[in-house]
Amino acid sequence: MKDIQAATPGYELHASPKPGSMTALDNKKPTHHPSIGLLLAVSMPRMAVRMAWAAQWAALGPYLSTMLPNSAVQLTQFIGPIVGVIVGPSIGVFSDRTTSRLGRRRPYLIAAGILSVVCWIAMGYTRDIGDALGDHGDGTDGETDRTWTSVFTIIFYAWMDIIVNVVQTPAMLLIADFAGDRQTTGAALGQAWSTLGAIVFALYIEIFGAAYKSLHWFMGMLSVSMAICMTVACVFAHETPLDPSTVEKSSAWVQVMGAFYSIYRCIKNLPATLIVNFSALKCMAVRLPGSRTALVAATNADNCDPCSEPQNAYSDGVSLAGGTADLLYSIVGYVYSWCIPFLVSKFGLKWVLTMSTIPQMLLMVMAWVDNKGFDVFVVAITGMTSSIWFSCIVPVVIHVMGEDVDIGIYVGALNSANCFGQLLNYAIGAAIVNTSLGYKLPVFLGGVMSTLGFLVSAILLKIKMYSLSGCDLNIRYIKLPTTSQYGFARISSCSSGFGGHVVLLSIQFDVLGVLHPLHSLIPNIASTDVA
Repeated sequence: MKDIQAATPGYELHASPKPGSMTALDNKKPTHHPSIGLLLAVSMPRMAVRMAWAAQWAALGPYLSTMLPNSAVQLTQFIGPIVGVIVGPSIGVFSDRTTSRLGRRRPYLIAAGILSVVCWIAMGYTRDIGDALGDHGDGTDGETDRTWTSVFTIIFYAWMDIIVNVVQTPAMLLIADFAGDRQTTGAALGQAWSTLGAIVFALYIEIFGAAYKSLHWFMGMLSVSMAICMTVACVFAHETPLDPSTVEKSSAWVQVMGAFYSIYRCIKNLPATLIVNFSALKCMAVRLPGSRTALVAATNADNCDPCSEPQNAYSDGVSLAGGTADLLYSIVGYVYSWCIPFLVSKFGLKWVLTMSTIPQMLLMVMAWVDNKGFDVFVVAITGMTSSIWFSCIVPVVIHVMGEDVDIGIYVGALNSANCFGQLLNYAIGAAIVNTSLGYKLPVFLGGVMSTLGFLVSAILLKIKMYSLSGCDLNIRYIKLPTTSQYGFARISSCSSGFGGHVVLLSIQFDVLGVLHPLHSLIPNIASTDVA
């Protein structure tokens, strides 16, 4: 089959039809049409996963900063992306090949759920463990030594990173397995659950203040949420066990290495412009709140009594960023996620993605405005941007590949691409944030890259998609920059080369607007509170 450019004769045969405008190329009926209730049940683990990541970004990061120097905290935060690069493709491959009587996804959800609960309960007692082993002092008078508390916090932090990365890929694949001809709806509901998890997290901080002030109860809340989400999903997701005779004879390790090689090929072939855009846009850094107060304010802010003015300002900044701002950001994203299927059917995926990038362009303005109200407003409306971009990646991959292909390796590869971006930005962001502009520069660059992404999406992204549902979708040709010149990449094979294209698709999406706005902007919000 010959490659076809969008908007040229013959492309319409390969484009997703606008509902009511034309019939599908093949008139096959979808294999199944799941109920909304079932999709709600099987997508619940997304809520627990989001709460776990939110806890790391806005709770455990500040908690670590009360005990460790900035350089040590940055090194600790490298654990997550490194683990994600390794675990993502591996779990995707092993999940696709699992022949357990519980199915392909549920064994990982059950195991990861149990281990997460154990980890979080233990993490809630890190201070007690440290005190029992000889830690002393709260930073107010005399010498303070919290070595053991720091050590066990880092251990449980790494444990949490591994487990959440393990559960993340099967949770996304479970939705895809059951969504059938409602992939857009399934993805949107998953995103809605994910956003709801962020809302619950933000409500906790809004009501009780910085999470490290009540670590026992906070970790208990996470544990209960994980247990409920995994139980509901595993009860209602009646998976059909995989027939061992259908599993490829090739080693799983061979497929894992193939996934890593695909990621390598993708990044190697990126043009210089995309490399710059990708690194600048991708989660500019999961930064610590209260940047202007530095470590003086953060140190021992979790257990000071009485607290100094800088320590109070630090905790207030954490509460504002992780509470009010996160809550509004999550609510906007939650409401918008329910609108995605309707908007895509009416305006097409390209223009929904493009126009949803506009709120994030306001980061350029926010970087220079020291007004908490405006900062919170910008953070809130960027919930629309992240909601649409994160919702659409997996459905596109599924429908490009088809329903009968094991997509675990590709979803895992997407996760690795995301983690590679985080690694780049931890390295680059550390240098940028140490300039005289501080956190203003990375926030401003995020807005610049979002503006560039808007232009690229509006002008160069060639994709006609008005539906992400059912077997009628036949998207094969999407305009992607695969070399130093812009060309069209045909995505149709199941080889390792296609894996590279999938990751490239993810990076293209990232360039066009994916940013973790709230957690990149927490320092900006918190710092206005303590300046």
